[in-house]
Amino acid sequence: METGLRVAYVVVMFPCYSETFVLREIRELARRGAEVTILSLRGFSEKIMDSDARPLLARTLYAPYLFSWALVRANLGFLFSRPRAYLGAAAFLAAKLWRSPVELAKTAALFPKTALFARVLRDRGVRHVHAHFANYPATAALIVSRLTGIPFTVTAHAHDIFQGQLLLDAKLDAAGRLFAISEYNRRFILARVGERAGAKVEVLHCGLDLASLPRALARSGEARTILAVGRLMAIKGFDTLVQAAAVLRDRGAGFRCVIVGDGPDRKDLEELIDRHRLRGLVAMEGERTPQEVLAMMARARVFALPSRPAGKRSGVMDGIPVSLMEAMAIGVPVVSCAVSGIPELIDDGKTGLLVPPNDPRALAAAIERLLGDEGLASRLVHAAREKVEREFNIARNVDRLVEAFRAGVK
Repeated sequence: METGLRVAYVVVMFPCYSETFVLREIRELARRGAEVTILSLRGFSEKIMDSDARPLLARTLYAPYLFSWALVRANLGFLFSRPRAYLGAAAFLAAKLWRSPVELAKTAALFPKTALFARVLRDRGVRHVHAHFANYPATAALIVSRLTGIPFTVTAHAHDIFQGQLLLDAKLDAAGRLFAISEYNRRFILARVGERAGAKVEVLHCGLDLASLPRALARSGEARTILAVGRLMAIKGFDTLVQAAAVLRDRGAGFRCVIVGDGPDRKDLEELIDRHRLRGLVAMEGERTPQEVLAMMARARVFALPSRPAGKRSGVMDGIPVSLMEAMAIGVPVVSCAVSGIPELIDDGKTGLLVPPNDPRALAAAIERLLGDEGLASRLVHAAREKVEREFNIARNVDRLVEAFRAGVK
């Protein structure tokens, strides 16, 4: 049990539909008796709220949008009680960011709100701060630490490091530890900040609460459903999946493809489905609660997520999608692409199948193998479950987090 451990989590928004890994960590810490305060830099604005997050709303503090008297009092309090720390933190950030006016303006807006958080954490006796994402949440954790002396750690994921690395070296210098969700990400970070930081950057995969997941249903008589889950954006490769569905249809394969999620590419995907005359075979289901998604996974025959590398302009790329981990843990054979950290989860031919990105024919062939070869599917799902239990287990991962949290407490 972690009774007596008082920790704060900083996130962009809580709860967040696509960040169930944060919710699982916090729930596991709370289950062990830790006192967790959640700092949300934005107000909740999504259509769906995970039912498991509702009990944690009482622990969540939301940053004021523009102005509040509490914010003014907190900032004046630090200015007069710890002027060197307050002004020093502001000057430090300005010196680091003056060449990037947009980032400087965003950080200037974040600073007073974070000072309010810092006062609350100090008053509550919080002993450690952990930031999920190395961009603005980690900036907030850095500010809290400079104002209060509370140590902090960071988990870096994907867009937060791939799209930009401003202040990354400063955050790494100040943090007790930085966890990367994959070895790919660890190497990416060290290539930008230097090998000198190697001892501080560790791989810690996102974890699943395995006991809470359903198991795959018996396949005999089930519809041959191909399921895909994720935000509808280019990096997920759902257009490749739609094109693969057209290939499967033309080959005479019997199947139904279901895509769950929402996002900026929805209209383009709908048009692609119409262009290939796939209505009735490919369904766009929109967003569903995490519990509904897991139930759909348990009924699927194949889980497909044909991720692609980052585009030249966006710099956005997948990390290790949690939906792939969930499907593997539930017992559904998976097919994806060798992008970013995905090969650290899927060992091609052993725990799943990997195909080249942007290749509808290769994806269709892999899906057809999984639909038609029950022996192959059975071998893959057995090894996949073992892999997840061994390396993507929330209980084991939180053990390592707690060790880092306690190591930073003076």
